[in-house]
Amino acid sequence: MTSRLLRSLAVAASATAALALGLAGCAAQPASSGSDSEAAGETIRMGTQPWLGYGQWYVAEDQGFFADRGVDVALSSFNADADVNAALAANRLDMANVGAQAALQFIEQGLDVSIVLMLDSATDADAILSGEGVTEVADLAGKKVAFERGATSEILLAEALDEAGLDFDDVTVVEASADKVAPMLLAGRVDAGVTYEPYISEALGAGKGITAVATAGEFPGLITDVLVVRNDVLDQRPDEVREVLASWDDAVAYTEQHTAEARGIIAAGVGSDVADLATAFDGVHYYSLAENRELLTGSYLTDTLPALVGVAERIGLLTEPVEAKTAVRAEFLGK
Repeated sequence: MTSRLLRSLAVAASATAALALGLAGCAAQPASSGSDSEAAGETIRMGTQPWLGYGQWYVAEDQGFFADRGVDVALSSFNADADVNAALAANRLDMANVGAQAALQFIEQGLDVSIVLMLDSATDADAILSGEGVTEVADLAGKKVAFERGATSEILLAEALDEAGLDFDDVTVVEASADKVAPMLLAGRVDAGVTYEPYISEALGAGKGITAVATAGEFPGLITDVLVVRNDVLDQRPDEVREVLASWDDAVAYTEQHTAEARGIIAAGVGSDVADLATAFDGVHYYSLAENRELLTGSYLTDTLPALVGVAERIGLLTEPVEAKTAVRAEFLGK
């Protein structure tokens, strides 16, 4: 079973309509076919979201690591997976931070991108939250559950339900972006919801009896975020891509040495008070370039991604098989 396979992967630690619209926009706005020298030095447009796992980019920006590496990176933040996905598909972004399942969907649907970096994996920072009357996943049968379709939340819920002997037909699905889940749950509009930090801490700290009935930590390797880059950018601007990845590594190293300062930068970047995220940071593992060089060409490529493909196929996020090995380009990780 896929869930058992995922549990064995001890890695070191979208919506289709929106994507279709994005692909149409991509056709209407083709990428520049200029030379390498013409492309070099232009601003690199990166899509992100207010999620702790992408926080090292805020550190890189704040500490001047991009400038030190000679690259100009503009961070654009989106609140929903579907929005950042569509922006990348419409050629409004050069690269984007997305859940691994979204990267696989891009490739299945013909978007010419590759995974170049493992960013983070979640343990307690992605969770299924519930109110009164739901104390375990099995209690979700017949209940209203809010989550974002096509996002990591759907993957986590699918595996948790499967392990409890349930599936999506056993619950009432309420579609909502991650930032809307906690308010809906606190208002009593749904019985449970799936979201990530900082929204988890906000819900748990509201004094309304909200609890976590399952977290990503129960499914090691399941919730992993990656950086995807358009292949035309990889081909035309390889040195700049390498420097962007090196800037991430600089930020990870800075965070290890100056944890309090880095967490303050990340909290500000995602729009939260660092005090409210004291335990949330412990639920995220950031991957260094050294870890990437080992895993992105090793167990993540041979085990984790294929297992994720299996989950995504089972719940309908993927309708055609995706060969994991063709989804990754690891030549930008350095030595």
